[in-house]
Amino acid sequence: MDALTKLQNIVANRHEYAQNWKRRNNGKVAGVFCIYVPEEILHALGILSVRVFGSREPDDVTEPYITSWWCAHCRGSMAEVLKGKYSYIEGLVYAVSCPHIFQVYNSWARQKGIEYAYDFSVPENSCNNFALDFLSAEFGDFAHSVEAWLGKKLDKEVFSQSVELFNRNRQLLEEIYALRKSDNPPISGSESMEVVMAGMSMDKAEHTQLLQQLLAELPGRAVPHHRARLMLLGSENDDVGMVKFIESYGGLVVTDDLCVGSRYFGGGPIALDSDLLKATATRYLNRPHCPQKDIVERRRIPRILQQIQDYRVQGVIYLLEKFCEPHAYDLPTIKAELDKKGITFLILETDLTTPVGQFRTRVEAFMDLIEAKVS
Repeated sequence: MDALTKLQNIVANRHEYAQNWKRRNNGKVAGVFCIYVPEEILHALGILSVRVFGSREPDDVTEPYITSWWCAHCRGSMAEVLKGKYSYIEGLVYAVSCPHIFQVYNSWARQKGIEYAYDFSVPENSCNNFALDFLSAEFGDFAHSVEAWLGKKLDKEVFSQSVELFNRNRQLLEEIYALRKSDNPPISGSESMEVVMAGMSMDKAEHTQLLQQLLAELPGRAVPHHRARLMLLGSENDDVGMVKFIESYGGLVVTDDLCVGSRYFGGGPIALDSDLLKATATRYLNRPHCPQKDIVERRRIPRILQQIQDYRVQGVIYLLEKFCEPHAYDLPTIKAELDKKGITFLILETDLTTPVGQFRTRVEAFMDLIEAKVS
């Protein structure tokens, strides 16, 4: 079986993978709610960290636990919890960001008898002069908390090895994304999203091996004919089906600014310094940020514009989760900037289910507009 198929299977069967990992390794699994959680610490202590994703199915179980006007990611995640899909998880870790996700974390920890739950703060202003010292201390407290939970100490040499592994993993993901700059990329946007999501759901060493295999298999491969090169922006959207929907109308997604995409692995490696906790905090402060942690004009817009140039993007689609206030706040500023640059722009407000008929008409018109501009 080729590497891409293996990675796609892991995304489709992520719960089964985690349960099998527990049996094979006699280890613990921690659910993480945000990509600001330093997975390297969990890995070095022998814990499998899995990103909490939701389902894209109608929800009829979450109302007693979270409000109905929370975003689809939160409602879908809580529905998975209540239906027992995450019953194998012993620990929960939340890096304080979105208040909607915080309610899912609290409801889960209180209602489902979780063995270990920990939340820590991440500076709202990541460029503040005190941010590094603050986050380093938070990571240190987090590490001590996990040590107390497990009854074991964080070994410095093992921690260093985990950091090296994660650095290598991020480098390989960067290489896969770089292949999408070509005229005929060997991997599509939906496939790339599945590659990243697999890494959030499985052992990093296994994922790294599959990335190496994938890079060896991609030369000579090409995605089907496309009408326009697109970039995706937006909320905490793990809906691969939405990306496939866009691709089915000729949109070739060549890059993104998503936390299940380039924001997850971007930001460069962690320096192998003597103070690894501080070096780890430095990387997490320097990585691409979401609206919760940075002013949009400071780093997000320059990065988005650079990606548009590097990947020769012809149109941008903003996937805005319904009720996602932070991304809705940034949206007008980003749209105004892209309008000034003449970038064709489309906003799709997403929910648990997709209004296929309405979206079909809008996506087709969007593709027609791009083709008219570039012809």
